[in-house]
Parts: sequence; structure tokens; C-alpha cells
Amino acid sequence: MVSVWHFNVAKLRAKLPRLRGSLELNPDDPFQSVFQVEIESASIATGHPRQEEFMRSEPWLDAERHPLITFSGSMIEPRAAGYTITGELSFRGVTRRLEIPFDFHGVVSDPWGLRAGFTSEFTVDRRDFGITWDRVFDWGLMAAHNLTFTLDIELVYPDESLAQTPQQVE
Repeated sequence: MVSVWHFNVAKLRAKLPRLRGSLELNPDDPFQSVFQVEIESASIATGHPRQEEFMRSEPWLDAERHPLITFSGSMIEPRAAGYTITGELSFRGVTRRLEIPFDFHGVVSDPWGLRAGFTSEFTVDRRDFGITWDRVFDWGLMAAHNLTFTLDIELVYPDESLAQTPQQVE
């Protein structure tokens, strides 16, 4: 999910539901693992069709010319309350090095294999990625410069030998 302070009164939230990603775990040094994600920028959804079309257009995501938002991370470091992954975030044809904080919520064995959970929240200045469109009023910007990304991630490792059978509930 991504949000922006809108009309100086509330957050406008959008989902980007069409994505795919991977985590290549380095068993010798997990902190050197590689994380990659690709998001289809045209998939942006706010629940307001006219607003979605504008966000897909050239002033914002320019989804026709830049169909993917990508992140490729290759360095993970522990921090006080979790971890930080360093990598390259690219959208609208601009790539920036970024440190993303995240929390790891563990690994469980499920009916199909293993499942791990992560959460994160980070902010970028949209102007750093070429989104410079603004409308200014006496009360402020129509859409703030900061975009806040909120991530809730489940990674699945399908391996029936690691799967757990559900317990019977009586």
C-alpha cells in the first residue's frame, strides 16, 4: 500500500495488487541474501476510477512508459528493532539507493511448507522519482511530496517435507 497526504486533510491510500517477488536466501550468510520485487504500476487501485487513471498518467506513475516499479535488495543488516535492507528502488525511470527498515515476524510450518512474515513502513519524496506535479492552494499542496509505503509480506517456501498437518479440533 502507498499513501500520500491529500488536500491537507487526510491520507489517500492506494493498493498495488499486481506484484511478484522473490527472496534468495544465502544459507552461508543470510545477511547477503537477495530480495527482489516487481510491481505493475498500472495496477494502482484507490476505489475511484478517475483518480486511478490520473495516477497511471504521465504526471504521476506514467504507467504506459514505465510499467514496473522494482526493488532489488542485496544487503541486510540488523538494527535495534529489526533489520534494514539496502537496495535500489526504481520507478518512473529513476533509480535511487534506499535503506528500508523491516520487522521479521518468524517462520511457521503450514500445510504446504514454510511461511515467513515481514512488515515495513518507509517514506520517499516523490520528486526524487520525477513526480513533480503539484497544485498549491492557500492551505497547502493538493498532494504532499512524501509517499509512505506500508508493506505486509508473506513469503512461501513450498516443500511438503516441511509441511505441518493441521490439528483436529473437537
